[in-house]
Amino acid sequence: MKKFILSITFLTRLPIPTPKIITPQDIAGSTPFFPIVGLILGGILVGIDYFCSHFWNQLVSNTAVVIGLIALTGGLHIDGLMDTCDGIFSNKDRDRTLEIMRDSRLGAMGVLGGICVILMKIAFLYGIKGEVRIPTLLIFPTIGRWTMVYAISFFPYARTTSGLGKPYVQHSKRYHFLIASILGLIVTIPLLLWKTIPIYIVIGFSTWFMTYRLSKRLGGLTGDTYGAICETMETLTLAVISNITLT
Repeated sequence: MKKFILSITFLTRLPIPTPKIITPQDIAGSTPFFPIVGLILGGILVGIDYFCSHFWNQLVSNTAVVIGLIALTGGLHIDGLMDTCDGIFSNKDRDRTLEIMRDSRLGAMGVLGGICVILMKIAFLYGIKGEVRIPTLLIFPTIGRWTMVYAISFFPYARTTSGLGKPYVQHSKRYHFLIASILGLIVTIPLLLWKTIPIYIVIGFSTWFMTYRLSKRLGGLTGDTYGAICETMETLTLAVISNITLT
């Protein structure tokens, strides 16, 4: 139960008391529950969408859903995406890139990256209506956090000094990803049935490609890149679902 609570307190800003005694093993052991946290976030997004749809048009609902997810996570992942964009698109060497990513100041590429992801999420949500809308709102945060477990479990940490993601990598086990995958499939397959399979195939391959390229460039991954992976794969999940539902 402690590890599940830790996964919620790390990934969200939901008002849940943090356990008083926490070990590095507890932190790493919380990763298998990341998809469940995504499902919880998705459930709140369903409520936001339901409320907004009774008073405003779908554009407002879509925007409220995207803003709501940012608020629920404290901007943790979108911040990681923007920092990663600043570093990767600086075209500097590895050490300087990591330095730029750690800098609290935000550059032009970071702003552009954040804006692009937010706008694309809103746009893809616009094409997702009817009976698939609620399953979609539950699925895309779930899969986004599932991809983070893959990145943590299979790739080294890029920094030699401490960082937000380091405790997760130090004691992570590859079976954590297996557990996260089983939990993710259990909660998502009933939502879209057979349509869930192509989603996992596309997102699984895309996650591998993105994590591989980032790790090759940086010599590993960081907390910022975990956020970037989550945000990118959430957006891609919406893109795949919108395509499936239109065909």
